[in-house]
Amino acid sequence: MAQHRAISPDDCPRCRQVFAALEERQIRDPEAEITTREIGQAAGLKERATQVHLRHLFEHSRIDADRRTPLSGVGQPVLPGAQAWAASVTAPDPTCAKCLVALAGWGWDGQVDVKELAAMAGVSVRSVERHRPHLVDFDLVRFRSASIPAGGGVFNGAKPAHFTLMSGFYARALNDAERAEVPARAAAVIDRVRWFVGVTEAERELAAEAVGFVLRAGWPDEAILKALDASEDRNAFNPSGYLHKLLGKLRGKRYLIPAQHMFTGAGAPRVGSCWTCKDAVKTTKPEGSKLWCGGTYCLNAGTVHDTSTVRPIHRTRTA
Repeated sequence: MAQHRAISPDDCPRCRQVFAALEERQIRDPEAEITTREIGQAAGLKERATQVHLRHLFEHSRIDADRRTPLSGVGQPVLPGAQAWAASVTAPDPTCAKCLVALAGWGWDGQVDVKELAAMAGVSVRSVERHRPHLVDFDLVRFRSASIPAGGGVFNGAKPAHFTLMSGFYARALNDAERAEVPARAAAVIDRVRWFVGVTEAERELAAEAVGFVLRAGWPDEAILKALDASEDRNAFNPSGYLHKLLGKLRGKRYLIPAQHMFTGAGAPRVGSCWTCKDAVKTTKPEGSKLWCGGTYCLNAGTVHDTSTVRPIHRTRTA
């Protein structure tokens, strides 16, 4: 095995057989799925040997990270988006690194079966099951189980698990200026929870205080709203109690930043204010960024929304 790692895939007859099988499949039907066993059958190899040669081809940039797409040219392929991030991460071990890059082939988040992940990574299902907890422990992936409801509180099996790629970094502590904004942000979060109605003013203030506690721990507004099912129309028997129950899942925990937000610089969708006219603007830019309702300019500059102290950002040319 050590001798095999030391040679080029071009000098390995079995690597060439595997590569030829991938090229034939690419020409015949590039959209068709092909398993490691099927590649081995086409190359005259057993499944385990096929995995070894697929890994060797990938390590020498002969095939893409999906272990199925043959590449031409020299050098490591440039991987888009999630795979570019995964390829740059220092994983706990080489097998974890393969699983992470393969998982990123589905995007920043998605749903994947363990057998599909094993085939994509070029490893066995057992290896995936053994190394998947390592990725979770290193805060690189979060998995959520998905059951198939059969009605009456009964479940009929499970679907492939949902996953989200995580950056491994937690949100920083708020500075003094940001902490001063917490009460207003907390009140705005409560106002956007559609089912939090029919409560007293005292209950609303207590709810805002509870949200403020989570905000001070670094949780962004949109992540809290998602945890509170803010957009759902539901009839909560005890809205205040239900809100505190949901917040209890976040209280005492730090916010782990998703990999997409760290890599792209864009956060979860949130509502901010236009820097010029103060109209509401939906954005994914981080807190503190200057926003305009027209993207790079204010749509209302020079209208009744404008003020004498604000210089219009954009004006249309008139004939």
